[in-house]
Amino acid sequence: MRYPLLACLPAFLCMTSSTSRAFALSITGTSRPSTTFAGGSKCSTRPSTCTPQEGQSTSCTLNPTRSHTSSLCHGSSRRRAIINAAFSLVSAPMVSQGLLPADPALASPPMTAGEADNVGARFERSMRKKPPKVLRNKLNQDFAVLLMRSSYNALDELDCVAMDQFQRDFFLIRSAEYLPYIDTLGPGAVKQGDLQDPYYFDFISFAQYATIDREMMDPPIVFQEQQPVEVGEGEPQKFVPNVVRRTVDTKLLPIKHSEAVGNKILNRLNDIFSGTEAAIPTMKPGSQPDSELVLKALKQLVVLFVINGFAFDGNAVISKAGKSLGSGGGTEFTVTLTSPATLWSGQALQLRRSKVTNDYFQKTARALLSRAGYDLSNATIKYNENQEITTFTIV
Repeated sequence: MRYPLLACLPAFLCMTSSTSRAFALSITGTSRPSTTFAGGSKCSTRPSTCTPQEGQSTSCTLNPTRSHTSSLCHGSSRRRAIINAAFSLVSAPMVSQGLLPADPALASPPMTAGEADNVGARFERSMRKKPPKVLRNKLNQDFAVLLMRSSYNALDELDCVAMDQFQRDFFLIRSAEYLPYIDTLGPGAVKQGDLQDPYYFDFISFAQYATIDREMMDPPIVFQEQQPVEVGEGEPQKFVPNVVRRTVDTKLLPIKHSEAVGNKILNRLNDIFSGTEAAIPTMKPGSQPDSELVLKALKQLVVLFVINGFAFDGNAVISKAGKSLGSGGGTEFTVTLTSPATLWSGQALQLRRSKVTNDYFQKTARALLSRAGYDLSNATIKYNENQEITTFTIV
């Protein structure tokens, strides 16, 4: 069975944590991404033609130039091809269900079109606030990719759903939600498929996390996943079933996912900005530094999110002083992001009481402070007009 979905993989999916400095600079807007790896090796990309429209099927023509050193590109596993194919659906619009492998055995029931657009789903839409028409920055493409891909990879690592099933469910949620979303904004307001457009990112981030939340509802312990195998040049893509066993407790899935996403984002930011004036102030592992150093680190994290277009503006303050001597324990911090890229989706996910939400800044801040020996307590996220207000206490 031909699987042309893989032909739509953009070049940036070939990047790993060992990418060249050219990519590191590109996230700041200095240069565009490069597919050249550290050491001079390059990922073999395949020219393809994809001319889709949102809500319609995708047509892709392959002209393979395949490297046989790996199944997809340098440093990638075969199973990762599934997650990369899923990510390509974020910036390339909808694909037909007919392009996807057969239903995996032993997995939780896949979503149906009826479930994605049933009475309950329509009622939920009617209760949501309309997407706000506020001035928002254009996101840095690489930073947007970082946020979305970190969320995909974290889900894949938890082994709570077959990734081919995730693609189908994600497709159905996008299909059901897209037209109602753009209708509220008006013609031409959303640049479909463009992750740099804050309106589109707001939508696709909602669809991604709504799907992730669904997959964590009573997930199977053991399931079957269709994984791609390497084939010869010009041959149709083939898949083999593989039994996957989950080891993480169901109740811990949202927590582990949040931790993984935060660490992936923080690691990438550190890789890029370490040794520069924009670097996050160093806090020794487990040192539990004083509140002033923690505040400096949080302020710089806000700066990195802002300069990459995630928010129009932002700030971090100490909203309540702690009582611990020699450390910042018990200190309450408040972080305000003005017109963030998730202004609508964050509220929409709260309305549906999702166990996992797209609170990228809080996830990254938690990872940062965890490494310094702190945990976050009484963490809340509230929305006031065009502001996202995050409050937490470090303990």
